[in-house]
Amino acid sequence: MIRLSQQQKDVRIGMTAGAVFCAIWVWMGYGFIEIELPLWVTTGDRLAYVAKCDFFASLLLLFGVIVVAVQRFFSGKAIEGQTEALPKAITINLRYIQNTLEQFVLLMITHTAFAATADSGDMKIIPILVSLFIVGRVCFWIGYHQNALYRSFGFAVTFYPTALMMIVTVWRIWAGM
Repeated sequence: MIRLSQQQKDVRIGMTAGAVFCAIWVWMGYGFIEIELPLWVTTGDRLAYVAKCDFFASLLLLFGVIVVAVQRFFSGKAIEGQTEALPKAITINLRYIQNTLEQFVLLMITHTAFAATADSGDMKIIPILVSLFIVGRVCFWIGYHQNALYRSFGFAVTFYPTALMMIVTVWRIWAGM
């Protein structure tokens, strides 16, 4: 049996809690929230809907860039664009931006491919997953500032749904060929 350090156990707890939170969020989104979906005639209509929804997810990236820009402006060292020996808050925010960019690219590609293979009724998942992404990114950012290990919950909340949607979409593409 592999022995885990306390840090690994803490991350495992955060990732597991994130997975459970995702399942509850999606279940509640489907079961209790009425989302008015437009009538889609073409794949282009579904892709436009995804672009509109994913735009809101991109705002979390914009917020990170704004925060770092303001922090750099008011930092004697960071204003010149240096990346070494930065204050901890700026370093965390730069890592947040990098991870958010990575997660957003995966989200956008996955949602686009899913929409190209989806039926109109399947599209309800997109706004549910975008809202989950937004919550996850906020939790990641706040958790990271509290303790680097606490970012695991927010990471799980943004990563697991996208990874699962990628698997579903791969299956749909493969099955449709």
